[in-house]
Amino acid sequence: MEFKFSKKEELLQWAVNDFAEKELTDKALVTLDHVPKNIIKKMGDLGFFGLRIPEKYKGKPATWVMIGILAEEIAKANIACAYWVMLSYEVNLLLATYGTEEAKEEWLCNLVEANQLGCFSATESYAGSDMSAIETKAIRDQDFYLISGEKKPISFGMQADVAVLFVKNNSEAGIRGISSFLVPVDSPGITKSSIKNMGLFPSAPASFILDKVRVPVKYRIGDEGEGSHLHTYMGFLSDFHQIISGIISLGAAQAAMRLAIAYSKQRVAFGRPIAKFEAVSEKIAEDATLIEAARWLCYRALALKDQGLLNTKEAAMCGWWCPKVAFQVIEDALLIHGHTGYSDDLPLQQMLRDIVAFEMISGTENILKLIVSHETIGSVAMPDHLSDQFHN
Repeated sequence: MEFKFSKKEELLQWAVNDFAEKELTDKALVTLDHVPKNIIKKMGDLGFFGLRIPEKYKGKPATWVMIGILAEEIAKANIACAYWVMLSYEVNLLLATYGTEEAKEEWLCNLVEANQLGCFSATESYAGSDMSAIETKAIRDQDFYLISGEKKPISFGMQADVAVLFVKNNSEAGIRGISSFLVPVDSPGITKSSIKNMGLFPSAPASFILDKVRVPVKYRIGDEGEGSHLHTYMGFLSDFHQIISGIISLGAAQAAMRLAIAYSKQRVAFGRPIAKFEAVSEKIAEDATLIEAARWLCYRALALKDQGLLNTKEAAMCGWWCPKVAFQVIEDALLIHGHTGYSDDLPLQQMLRDIVAFEMISGTENILKLIVSHETIGSVAMPDHLSDQFHN
Protein backbone atom coordinates (compact mmCIF):
# COMPACT_ATOMS: atom_id res chain seq x y z
CA MET A 1 0.00 0.00 0.00
CA GLU A 2 1.51 3.30 -1.16
CA PHE A 3 0.88 6.51 0.79
CA LYS A 4 2.77 8.74 -1.61
CA PHE A 5 2.28 10.25 -5.03
CA SER A 6 4.06 8.92 -8.11
CA LYS A 7 6.83 11.01 -9.67
CA LYS A 8 4.41 12.20 -12.34
CA GLU A 9 1.87 13.19 -9.70
CA GLU A 10 4.52 15.02 -7.67
CA LEU A 11 5.60 17.00 -10.75
CA LEU A 12 1.99 18.02 -11.38
CA GLN A 13 1.62 19.05 -7.74
CA TRP A 14 4.71 21.27 -7.99
CA ALA A 15 3.63 22.84 -11.29
CA VAL A 16 0.07 23.62 -10.15
CA ASN A 17 1.27 24.97 -6.80
CA ASP A 18 3.74 27.25 -8.59
CA PHE A 19 1.02 28.55 -10.92
CA ALA A 20 -1.48 29.04 -8.10
CA GLU A 21 0.97 30.96 -5.91
CA LYS A 22 1.85 33.29 -8.77
CA GLU A 23 -1.57 33.80 -10.34
CA LEU A 24 -4.34 33.08 -7.84
CA THR A 25 -3.40 34.64 -4.51
CA ASP A 26 -4.48 38.21 -5.26
CA LYS A 27 -6.93 39.13 -2.49
CA ALA A 28 -9.17 40.96 -4.96
CA LEU A 29 -9.94 37.73 -6.85
CA VAL A 30 -12.13 36.29 -4.09
CA THR A 31 -14.54 39.25 -4.12
CA LEU A 32 -15.08 39.48 -7.89
CA ASP A 33 -18.39 38.32 -9.34
CA HIS A 34 -16.60 36.08 -11.86
CA VAL A 35 -13.32 34.30 -12.46
CA PRO A 36 -11.30 36.49 -14.87
CA LYS A 37 -11.22 34.98 -18.35
CA ASN A 38 -7.47 35.57 -18.69
CA ILE A 39 -6.83 33.37 -15.63
CA ILE A 40 -9.10 30.63 -16.96
CA LYS A 41 -7.33 30.83 -20.31
CA LYS A 42 -3.93 30.45 -18.65
CA MET A 43 -5.18 27.31 -16.91
CA GLY A 44 -6.46 26.03 -20.24
CA ASP A 45 -3.13 26.71 -21.94
CA LEU A 46 -1.39 24.73 -19.20
CA GLY A 47 -3.66 21.75 -19.81
CA PHE A 48 -5.51 22.02 -16.51
CA PHE A 49 -8.87 21.12 -18.11
CA GLY A 50 -7.68 18.22 -20.25
CA LEU A 51 -6.70 15.46 -17.82
CA ARG A 52 -8.34 12.16 -18.83
CA ILE A 53 -9.73 13.76 -22.00
CA PRO A 54 -8.77 11.95 -25.26
CA GLU A 55 -5.74 13.45 -27.00
CA LYS A 56 -7.88 13.90 -30.12
CA TYR A 57 -9.63 16.69 -28.19
CA LYS A 58 -6.44 18.28 -26.76
CA GLY A 59 -6.48 16.18 -23.62
CA LYS A 60 -3.90 13.90 -22.03
CA PRO A 61 -3.84 10.61 -20.10
CA ALA A 62 -3.98 11.01 -16.33
CA THR A 63 -5.09 9.34 -13.12
CA TRP A 64 -8.08 10.45 -11.08
CA VAL A 65 -5.58 11.18 -8.31
CA MET A 66 -3.98 13.78 -10.59
CA ILE A 67 -7.29 15.63 -10.92
CA GLY A 68 -7.50 15.59 -7.13
CA ILE A 69 -4.01 17.08 -6.87
CA LEU A 70 -4.95 19.77 -9.38
CA ALA A 71 -8.05 20.75 -7.41
CA GLU A 72 -6.28 20.69 -4.03
CA GLU A 73 -3.33 22.86 -5.05
CA ILE A 74 -5.57 25.47 -6.68
CA ALA A 75 -7.90 25.49 -3.65
CA LYS A 76 -4.97 26.35 -1.37
CA ALA A 77 -4.75 29.66 -3.25
CA ASN A 78 -8.32 30.25 -4.46
CA ILE A 79 -11.32 28.10 -3.63
CA ALA A 80 -13.54 29.57 -6.39
CA CYS A 81 -11.00 28.75 -9.10
CA ALA A 82 -10.77 25.20 -7.77
CA TYR A 83 -14.56 24.96 -7.93
CA TRP A 84 -14.39 26.12 -11.56
CA VAL A 85 -11.90 23.32 -12.31
CA MET A 86 -14.19 20.71 -10.77
CA LEU A 87 -17.27 21.80 -12.69
CA SER A 88 -15.29 22.10 -15.92
CA TYR A 89 -14.30 18.46 -15.59
CA GLU A 90 -17.90 17.46 -15.04
CA VAL A 91 -18.85 19.12 -18.33
CA ASN A 92 -15.78 17.96 -20.27
CA LEU A 93 -15.73 14.35 -19.08
CA LEU A 94 -19.47 13.92 -19.54
CA LEU A 95 -19.27 15.29 -23.08
CA ALA A 96 -16.16 13.23 -23.89
CA THR A 97 -17.75 10.01 -22.65
CA TYR A 98 -21.38 10.30 -23.71
CA GLY A 99 -21.62 13.17 -26.20
CA THR A 100 -22.22 12.69 -29.90
CA GLU A 101 -19.26 12.97 -32.25
CA GLU A 102 -20.77 16.14 -33.75
CA ALA A 103 -21.05 17.80 -30.33
CA LYS A 104 -17.53 16.75 -29.32
CA GLU A 105 -16.04 18.04 -32.56
CA GLU A 106 -17.83 21.36 -32.11
CA TRP A 107 -17.24 22.00 -28.41
CA LEU A 108 -14.74 19.77 -26.63
CA CYS A 109 -11.40 21.14 -27.88
CA ASN A 110 -12.51 24.69 -27.12
CA LEU A 111 -13.69 23.70 -23.64
CA VAL A 112 -10.42 21.92 -22.87
CA GLU A 113 -8.36 24.89 -24.07
CA ALA A 114 -10.71 27.35 -22.28
CA ASN A 115 -11.57 29.18 -25.48
CA GLN A 116 -15.16 28.54 -24.44
CA LEU A 117 -16.53 27.94 -20.97
CA GLY A 118 -19.05 25.39 -19.78
CA CYS A 119 -21.37 25.13 -16.78
CA PHE A 120 -23.42 22.32 -15.27
CA SER A 121 -27.04 22.45 -14.13
CA ALA A 122 -29.21 19.76 -12.61
CA THR A 123 -30.85 21.70 -9.78
CA GLU A 124 -34.02 23.74 -9.70
CA SER A 125 -35.85 25.59 -6.92
CA TYR A 126 -37.53 22.37 -5.78
CA ALA A 127 -35.22 19.77 -7.29
CA GLY A 128 -31.85 19.26 -5.66
CA SER A 129 -30.93 15.81 -4.36
CA ASP A 130 -34.38 14.65 -5.53
CA MET A 131 -33.90 14.64 -9.29
CA SER A 132 -37.36 13.19 -9.85
CA ALA A 133 -38.74 16.62 -8.89
CA ILE A 134 -37.23 18.30 -11.99
CA GLU A 135 -39.91 20.31 -13.80
CA THR A 136 -38.03 21.73 -16.79
CA LYS A 137 -39.27 19.80 -19.81
CA ALA A 138 -37.90 18.79 -23.19
CA ILE A 139 -40.39 17.96 -25.97
CA ARG A 140 -39.16 16.22 -29.12
CA ASP A 141 -39.86 18.14 -32.32
CA GLN A 142 -38.41 16.14 -35.24
CA ASP A 143 -34.63 16.77 -35.17
CA PHE A 144 -34.87 19.15 -32.22
CA TYR A 145 -36.05 19.32 -28.63
CA LEU A 146 -37.99 22.29 -27.26
CA ILE A 147 -36.88 22.96 -23.70
CA SER A 148 -38.92 25.11 -21.31
CA GLY A 149 -38.62 25.80 -17.58
CA GLU A 150 -36.22 27.36 -15.11
CA LYS A 151 -32.86 26.05 -13.93
CA LYS A 152 -31.19 27.49 -10.84
CA PRO A 153 -28.80 27.95 -9.28
CA ILE A 154 -26.24 27.44 -12.04
CA SER A 155 -22.69 28.00 -10.84
CA PHE A 156 -20.68 30.05 -13.38
CA GLY A 157 -23.85 30.42 -15.42
CA MET A 158 -23.33 34.14 -15.90
CA GLN A 159 -20.05 33.66 -17.77
CA ALA A 160 -20.47 30.27 -19.45
CA ASP A 161 -20.87 29.78 -23.19
CA VAL A 162 -22.59 26.40 -22.99
CA ALA A 163 -24.47 24.52 -20.28
CA VAL A 164 -25.13 20.86 -19.55
CA LEU A 165 -28.79 20.78 -18.49
CA PHE A 166 -30.75 17.91 -16.98
CA VAL A 167 -34.43 18.10 -17.91
CA LYS A 168 -37.50 15.87 -17.95
CA ASN A 169 -38.54 14.43 -21.31
CA ASN A 170 -41.02 11.86 -20.00
CA SER A 171 -43.19 12.95 -17.06
CA GLU A 172 -44.63 9.47 -16.63
CA ALA A 173 -41.27 7.74 -16.17
CA GLY A 174 -40.17 9.44 -12.94
CA ILE A 175 -36.41 9.37 -12.40
CA ARG A 176 -36.01 7.40 -15.63
CA GLY A 177 -37.66 10.15 -17.64
CA ILE A 178 -34.74 12.58 -17.33
CA SER A 179 -32.33 13.39 -20.15
CA SER A 180 -29.24 15.54 -20.50
CA PHE A 181 -28.50 18.18 -23.13
CA LEU A 182 -25.67 20.48 -24.14
CA VAL A 183 -27.28 23.91 -24.57
CA PRO A 184 -25.50 27.04 -25.89
CA VAL A 185 -26.24 29.82 -23.42
CA ASP A 186 -26.86 32.37 -26.19
CA SER A 187 -29.65 30.26 -27.70
CA PRO A 188 -32.87 32.18 -28.49
CA GLY A 189 -35.35 31.72 -25.67
CA ILE A 190 -32.86 31.74 -22.79
CA THR A 191 -33.06 34.59 -20.29
CA LYS A 192 -30.36 34.55 -17.64
CA SER A 193 -30.14 36.59 -14.46
CA SER A 194 -27.60 36.80 -11.67
CA ILE A 195 -28.12 35.27 -8.21
CA LYS A 196 -26.40 36.75 -5.16
CA ASN A 197 -24.77 34.37 -2.70
CA MET A 198 -23.33 34.98 0.78
CA GLY A 199 -19.97 33.68 -0.44
CA LEU A 200 -18.14 32.05 -3.31
CA PHE A 201 -18.77 35.25 -5.28
CA PRO A 202 -16.64 34.41 -8.35
CA SER A 203 -18.85 31.38 -9.06
CA ALA A 204 -21.13 33.80 -10.97
CA PRO A 205 -24.34 31.94 -10.08
CA ALA A 206 -27.28 32.36 -12.44
CA SER A 207 -30.87 31.49 -13.12
CA PHE A 208 -31.84 30.41 -16.65
CA ILE A 209 -35.42 30.79 -17.80
CA LEU A 210 -35.93 28.73 -20.95
CA ASP A 211 -38.87 29.34 -23.27
CA LYS A 212 -39.11 26.72 -26.03
CA VAL A 213 -35.36 26.72 -26.59
CA ARG A 214 -34.56 24.68 -29.72
CA VAL A 215 -31.78 22.19 -29.07
CA PRO A 216 -30.70 19.83 -31.85
CA VAL A 217 -30.74 16.08 -31.21
CA LYS A 218 -26.96 16.01 -31.74
CA TYR A 219 -26.63 17.99 -28.49
CA ARG A 220 -28.34 15.32 -26.40
CA ILE A 221 -25.82 13.67 -24.11
CA GLY A 222 -26.46 9.96 -23.83
CA ASP A 223 -29.80 8.34 -24.65
CA GLU A 224 -33.24 9.57 -23.71
CA GLY A 225 -33.98 8.73 -20.10
CA GLU A 226 -30.30 8.27 -19.24
CA GLY A 227 -29.95 11.58 -17.41
CA SER A 228 -30.15 10.17 -13.89
CA HIS A 229 -27.43 7.64 -14.69
CA LEU A 230 -25.22 10.38 -16.18
CA HIS A 231 -25.76 12.53 -13.12
CA THR A 232 -24.49 9.77 -10.86
CA TYR A 233 -21.53 9.32 -13.24
CA MET A 234 -20.48 12.97 -13.41
CA GLY A 235 -22.80 15.23 -11.41
CA PHE A 236 -23.17 16.26 -7.78
CA LEU A 237 -24.45 12.75 -7.00
CA SER A 238 -21.27 11.25 -8.47
CA ASP A 239 -18.29 9.89 -6.57
CA PHE A 240 -16.11 12.35 -8.51
CA HIS A 241 -18.09 15.38 -7.33
CA GLN A 242 -18.18 14.22 -3.72
CA ILE A 243 -14.46 13.46 -3.55
CA ILE A 244 -13.24 16.58 -5.37
CA SER A 245 -15.50 18.90 -3.40
CA GLY A 246 -13.99 17.32 -0.28
CA ILE A 247 -10.46 17.88 -1.56
CA ILE A 248 -11.22 21.50 -2.44
CA SER A 249 -12.53 22.05 1.09
CA LEU A 250 -9.34 20.60 2.56
CA GLY A 251 -7.15 22.72 0.29
CA ALA A 252 -8.79 25.81 1.77
CA ALA A 253 -8.43 24.35 5.28
CA GLN A 254 -4.68 23.86 4.78
CA ALA A 255 -4.30 27.48 3.71
CA ALA A 256 -6.19 28.62 6.81
CA MET A 257 -4.09 26.46 9.11
CA ARG A 258 -0.87 27.86 7.63
CA LEU A 259 -2.07 31.35 8.51
CA ALA A 260 -2.94 30.23 12.04
CA ILE A 261 0.46 28.59 12.58
CA ALA A 262 2.37 31.62 11.33
CA TYR A 263 0.31 33.98 13.48
CA SER A 264 0.64 31.81 16.60
CA LYS A 265 4.43 32.04 16.31
CA GLN A 266 4.60 35.80 15.94
CA ARG A 267 1.72 36.99 18.14
CA VAL A 268 3.02 37.64 21.66
CA ALA A 269 0.74 37.68 24.71
CA PHE A 270 1.86 37.79 28.35
CA GLY A 271 5.45 37.84 27.19
CA ARG A 272 5.48 34.77 24.98
CA PRO A 273 4.20 33.59 21.56
CA ILE A 274 0.64 32.30 21.78
CA ALA A 275 1.83 29.03 20.20
CA LYS A 276 3.23 28.23 23.67
CA PHE A 277 -0.28 28.27 25.13
CA GLU A 278 -1.78 24.77 25.08
CA ALA A 279 -5.23 26.10 24.24
CA VAL A 280 -3.80 27.31 20.93
CA SER A 281 -1.29 24.54 20.16
CA GLU A 282 -3.78 21.76 20.96
CA LYS A 283 -6.38 23.31 18.68
CA ILE A 284 -3.86 23.40 15.82
CA ALA A 285 -2.83 19.80 16.61
CA GLU A 286 -6.45 18.66 16.45
CA ASP A 287 -7.04 20.49 13.17
CA ALA A 288 -3.85 19.06 11.64
CA THR A 289 -5.02 15.56 12.58
CA LEU A 290 -8.45 16.08 11.03
CA ILE A 291 -6.96 17.44 7.80
CA GLU A 292 -4.52 14.54 7.52
CA ALA A 293 -7.20 11.91 8.05
CA ALA A 294 -9.73 13.56 5.74
CA ARG A 295 -7.17 14.24 3.01
CA TRP A 296 -6.04 10.65 2.77
CA LEU A 297 -9.64 9.48 2.81
CA CYS A 298 -10.11 11.55 -0.36
CA TYR A 299 -6.99 10.22 -2.05
CA ARG A 300 -7.87 6.64 -1.07
CA ALA A 301 -11.27 7.11 -2.71
CA LEU A 302 -9.57 8.40 -5.88
CA ALA A 303 -7.05 5.54 -5.80
CA LEU A 304 -9.93 3.07 -5.63
CA LYS A 305 -11.48 4.83 -8.62
CA ASP A 306 -8.18 4.55 -10.52
CA GLN A 307 -8.18 0.81 -9.86
CA GLY A 308 -11.76 0.46 -11.08
CA LEU A 309 -12.92 -0.52 -7.59
CA LEU A 310 -16.12 0.55 -5.87
CA ASN A 311 -15.74 3.75 -3.84
CA THR A 312 -19.36 4.75 -3.21
CA LYS A 313 -19.03 4.72 0.58
CA GLU A 314 -15.68 6.52 0.69
CA ALA A 315 -16.84 9.19 -1.78
CA ALA A 316 -19.97 9.95 0.23
CA MET A 317 -17.84 10.20 3.37
CA CYS A 318 -15.63 12.75 1.61
CA GLY A 319 -18.67 14.73 0.50
CA TRP A 320 -20.19 15.27 3.94
CA TRP A 321 -17.23 15.11 6.31
CA CYS A 322 -14.46 17.07 4.59
CA PRO A 323 -16.42 20.37 4.35
CA LYS A 324 -17.27 20.07 8.05
CA VAL A 325 -13.60 19.52 8.86
CA ALA A 326 -12.69 22.53 6.72
CA PHE A 327 -15.28 24.73 8.41
CA GLN A 328 -13.89 23.83 11.84
CA VAL A 329 -10.29 24.43 10.78
CA ILE A 330 -11.07 27.79 9.17
CA GLU A 331 -13.17 28.92 12.14
CA ASP A 332 -10.38 27.91 14.53
CA ALA A 333 -7.85 29.86 12.45
CA LEU A 334 -10.12 32.90 12.50
CA LEU A 335 -10.56 32.72 16.28
CA ILE A 336 -6.81 32.28 16.85
CA HIS A 337 -6.34 35.59 15.01
CA GLY A 338 -8.99 37.30 17.11
CA HIS A 339 -10.64 40.35 15.60
CA THR A 340 -8.01 40.55 12.86
CA GLY A 341 -9.29 37.23 11.57
CA TYR A 342 -12.87 38.51 11.66
CA SER A 343 -11.99 41.61 9.65
CA ASP A 344 -11.45 41.71 5.91
CA ASP A 345 -7.75 42.37 6.45
CA LEU A 346 -7.36 38.59 6.19
CA PRO A 347 -9.14 36.11 3.90
CA LEU A 348 -10.42 33.94 6.75
CA GLN A 349 -13.87 35.53 7.08
CA GLN A 350 -14.35 35.12 3.32
CA MET A 351 -13.09 31.54 3.40
CA LEU A 352 -15.58 30.72 6.14
CA ARG A 353 -18.48 31.98 4.02
CA ASP A 354 -17.15 30.25 0.93
CA ILE A 355 -16.78 26.88 2.60
CA VAL A 356 -20.44 26.80 3.66
CA ALA A 357 -21.32 26.24 -0.01
CA PHE A 358 -19.38 22.97 0.05
CA GLU A 359 -21.64 21.65 2.81
CA MET A 360 -24.41 21.65 0.14
CA ILE A 361 -22.58 21.27 -3.18
CA SER A 362 -22.46 17.46 -3.09
CA GLY A 363 -25.99 17.09 -1.79
CA THR A 364 -27.07 17.47 1.80
CA GLU A 365 -25.21 15.84 4.66
CA ASN A 366 -28.34 13.77 5.28
CA ILE A 367 -28.36 12.32 1.76
CA LEU A 368 -24.65 11.52 1.86
CA LYS A 369 -24.94 9.83 5.26
CA LEU A 370 -27.83 7.82 3.85
CA ILE A 371 -25.51 6.54 1.12
CA VAL A 372 -22.84 5.67 3.70
CA SER A 373 -25.38 3.84 5.85
CA HIS A 374 -26.66 1.92 2.81
CA GLU A 375 -23.12 0.82 1.93
CA THR A 376 -22.34 -0.01 5.58
CA ILE A 377 -25.58 -1.58 6.80
CA GLY A 378 -27.14 -2.77 3.57
CA SER A 379 -30.21 -2.03 1.47
CA VAL A 380 -32.49 -1.99 4.50
CA ALA A 381 -31.01 1.44 5.35
CA MET A 382 -32.10 3.02 2.05
CA PRO A 383 -35.74 4.16 1.78
CA ASP A 384 -37.46 2.31 -1.06
CA HIS A 385 -38.41 5.49 -2.94
CA LEU A 386 -34.74 6.52 -3.18
CA SER A 387 -33.23 3.20 -4.30
CA ASP A 388 -33.64 3.85 -8.03
CA GLN A 389 -32.20 7.33 -7.86
CA PHE A 390 -28.96 6.42 -6.12
CA HIS A 391 -28.42 2.91 -7.47
CA ASN A 392 -29.82 2.77 -10.99
